[in-house]
Amino acid sequence: MSDKIDLYSDRGVLIKSDVDLSAVSPLKNAAMQRLIALTKRTVAVNLAGIEGALKTGKVAGGRRQIKGRELNYDVVANANALADKIKSLLQVAAGDDTSVRVLGGGKQLLVQCPTARVNAASEFVVGLTGAAACTVEAIIQQFKTNMIDAPMVHAAVWGEYPQTVGMAGGNVASVLNIPQNDEGLGFALRNVMANHLAAITKRNAMNAAALASIYEQIGEFEMGNAFGIFERHQLLGMAYQGLNADNMVYQTVKANGKTGTIGTVVQSIVGRALEDKVIKAAAGQESSTATTS
Repeated sequence: MSDKIDLYSDRGVLIKSDVDLSAVSPLKNAAMQRLIALTKRTVAVNLAGIEGALKTGKVAGGRRQIKGRELNYDVVANANALADKIKSLLQVAAGDDTSVRVLGGGKQLLVQCPTARVNAASEFVVGLTGAAACTVEAIIQQFKTNMIDAPMVHAAVWGEYPQTVGMAGGNVASVLNIPQNDEGLGFALRNVMANHLAAITKRNAMNAAALASIYEQIGEFEMGNAFGIFERHQLLGMAYQGLNADNMVYQTVKANGKTGTIGTVVQSIVGRALEDKVIKAAAGQESSTATTS
């Protein structure tokens, strides 16, 4: 591709000039490929939720409660021991990229499934299922759960699954929805919730826009929408709307952030396109119509 872009920071500072557009392709960009891998590998385990479900018998969500089957396990207090057990169960080889971090004083675990397991799977759900299965086994080992009580541990972690396709009422979650809930092929990354994006980027608007755009455009590649002439179309969209190419997002927000409307934003974009000679007024209709050059 002959297109060149200038990349700017979220503060409007030039980072690098004359970057080839193909450099921001997920097929070539190493940072984006690491982002995809981390997204598929990373799972949150709610230990506080598991403890609450076991102590009350309220498992699998809704109004479900099995009285007389409560288990008084101090799951949160044993978070470090459980994290060690989960890591040993999940890892493929000592020293691989498996990671289990204790968060929130033991209330949460951040689990990253090893790349070897992801590469050996046909779907990205291996991170979710792997974390869930290892959490169940770790709790059973830690508290010496017998075969009668083990199903309660499973229900507290997995929720309704496998009675339902999803893990309703479970305490293991990924930013990626299960494939069966996506509306079509290649929608997984495009369906990451906006709240998740805001949380991941700590509510930084420019970083959230970049992450959302990367997920969106990687999804377009996965859906088959970025071949031939359409590849340039998708990459230009990602570069300008997500990566602040030519400082367009920063300048548009700066100009419209306080009092702007959708109309003034569109006006700013059209004005910038005219300045950069991306579009031009149609002959004889300079006041009303623009065409691409």
